[in-house]
Amino acid sequence: MIKLKDLAKTYQKAKEPPVKAIDRVSLQITPGELVAILGPSGSGKSTLMNVMGLLDRPDSGEYLLNGQAVHDRSDDELAALRNRFIGFVFQSYHLLPRTTALENVQLPLLYADRKDYKKRSEAALVAVGLSDRMNHFAEELSGGQQQRVAIARAIVNEPSVLLADEPTGNLDSVASGEIIGLFRRQCQEKGTTVVLITHDLEVARAADRIIRIRDGAVETDDSGRPVVGGAV
Repeated sequence: MIKLKDLAKTYQKAKEPPVKAIDRVSLQITPGELVAILGPSGSGKSTLMNVMGLLDRPDSGEYLLNGQAVHDRSDDELAALRNRFIGFVFQSYHLLPRTTALENVQLPLLYADRKDYKKRSEAALVAVGLSDRMNHFAEELSGGQQQRVAIARAIVNEPSVLLADEPTGNLDSVASGEIIGLFRRQCQEKGTTVVLITHDLEVARAADRIIRIRDGAVETDDSGRPVVGGAV
């Protein structure tokens, strides 16, 4: 589903030395896999997620998404691919507080002019265990419930890839475990590829595979693939 080869991204600020946010990263992530990308703050993991999510462009290297080369596409093409293949979940839920859970989940479908928006959004909330909270305002929900709404919103278009950036960072251990369970069911039942970006080893251990990243390069990958010069 995701294949990166020698991907690199460097940031340059005025009067400061360049920073290699991604340093020749090569890796493969297969359909239905639950992968954790683990690293400390500043390791480059969020930049890597932004590139995988087509929110940012690499300076060099190749990126294949579902077999399609995407590193050299136009902005409009990237937006279309992002809408078709990718869903996002963030640490901050980004919900509209005075809007119901159902209305929050409906938003992506309304922007896409989907006529079946009500049926699909209800099904997404049922899938995350919130059938009894559909008409509650977001501000009336617990943190774990708000993250479930955010996940429902992310999966309502049935993306092939779900990218989650520190999705349990604001939750207690019980709610965190429930959220990881939702991701695993999404992998098993829908064949979704889920990539967790985290600095928390306990969260990472819940994944099928842990890729450790530091200073923009892959340190280890417990898939058993060799790591040479920051590449997997």
